[in-house]
Amino acid sequence: MLRFTAWASLLATTLVPAAAQDQQTPMILSAAPDKVAVTIYRDPDRGSRQIDRDNPSAFALIAETRTVTLPPGEVTVRFEGVASGIVPQSAILFGASPRERNRDAALLSQKGLVDAFTGQRVTLRRTDPATGETVEETATVRSAADRLVVTTPRGVEALYCSGLSQTLIYPRAPATLSAKPVLSMLTRDQPGGTMTITLAYLATGFDWDATYVGTLTPDGSSLSLLGWLTMASSDDTSFPDATAAAVAGRINRSDETSDDSGRIARQQASHLNRGYGCWPAETTSDLRQPPPPAPPPPMAMMFDGDNIVVTARRAEERLAAAPIAISAVARAENLGDLKLYRIPLPVTVAARSQKQAAFLVKPRVRGDIVYRARAIGDNTGDIEMLYRFRNGKKEGLGDPLPAGNFVLYQEGDLGRMFLGEARNADKAIDEEVELSFASPANVTLEEESRRPDPSGVIRHQTALRNANPFPIRFEMDFPLSDDNAYTPPPGRLVAKPGKRVWGTQVPANSILRFTYRSSERTPN
Repeated sequence: MLRFTAWASLLATTLVPAAAQDQQTPMILSAAPDKVAVTIYRDPDRGSRQIDRDNPSAFALIAETRTVTLPPGEVTVRFEGVASGIVPQSAILFGASPRERNRDAALLSQKGLVDAFTGQRVTLRRTDPATGETVEETATVRSAADRLVVTTPRGVEALYCSGLSQTLIYPRAPATLSAKPVLSMLTRDQPGGTMTITLAYLATGFDWDATYVGTLTPDGSSLSLLGWLTMASSDDTSFPDATAAAVAGRINRSDETSDDSGRIARQQASHLNRGYGCWPAETTSDLRQPPPPAPPPPMAMMFDGDNIVVTARRAEERLAAAPIAISAVARAENLGDLKLYRIPLPVTVAARSQKQAAFLVKPRVRGDIVYRARAIGDNTGDIEMLYRFRNGKKEGLGDPLPAGNFVLYQEGDLGRMFLGEARNADKAIDEEVELSFASPANVTLEEESRRPDPSGVIRHQTALRNANPFPIRFEMDFPLSDDNAYTPPPGRLVAKPGKRVWGTQVPANSILRFTYRSSERTPN
């Protein structure tokens, strides 16, 4: 008894100062920001891959402006509505001096409720398989690691495996769970009062990409170019009426700020695998009706003398031919060696969504269609079509081109026709841009003969056929860095990084024969 009394006395002396400390540190709730700015960075390691909509691989800088009223002294401020993928160690508070920060990962979710009520009684509402009626009974949650197991008056069972409607009803919302992502900060001793503070932090689960739509003129001498920013968010928090921007260029990140634990914690907290471990694998809830067939395209009827002609035209074709009205275009600004594209109007960066904004509108960019082949070892590569232009103001552009996909069309006698797609890397002002978008059907390259001589040099006799009713520009690349040395055909050569380029004009409906030589490069 004496030992128990001494232990209780020690426990009391230990707990009292902590309780007193909690009472001395008031807690202030900041429910939502007054203003927010979202700046999205692009994943430089994604290359030519598309954005993963479910798991964007880059991040965003979030800056929230909030108004709070603080009592004097140390205060714990709970910031609700921050991004669920917040990197807590990156958070900076302007307007108040923080001493400690904590991210609350216990969110109000299905799995969070199951974890909070493990070992406690809840109400199980389900359809009785014998009568088809909805019944309620008391159940106790036993396990939720991989399979939600409960005990009822009927025994032990795994939920959601019967294929019938089953729902757990909880008596209350646990105080330990928050309906929104929360970041808590303990301030230093401060005078108090109503103040405007700014909370800035990095958050994972964001990414952006550039998409360009270009329409060539019938002769291919120029194209109209429209560029779009596609901003993706897999975060669970929406930022309404935000000042949005995107940063182009490659940045350096430390291992500390590339922490993805916030988003992973959010995903784990919200995930409860209902179908795991059920037997049999197929239940009545898995049965799905096939989707209804797509509606037919709009029909139009025309009278041609005594005949009635029925035609169909897809709505997207009509939309593609219609002019696009753009009310605001993102402005490019310098950010050190990077480029920042700021959207001039407030936008909503919604949770788990994508948003597009125009950032480039150029009605006429002058360039040329080129047919190109490459010498590959002792062989000749296939011909590709490309559109080449210089990113200069004289050519009608003169703005940085962030890496992205190009979709090319061309106007013709039958309207606007799809040509192909291409991918470009980041291009600076006055840099040459080449968009390889298709393989030609009417231009072929054939090696008619290959004659090696005793020294190992191979003479390639090649025929280029242009079946088009118009002349074309043809070029052939001769690499400088592979295992072969090349002697191009006679004529002017253009030196480009890693290669020499031979070019010529090919008349309409004609055959051009030329010869080049190749040999194995001798080691130094």
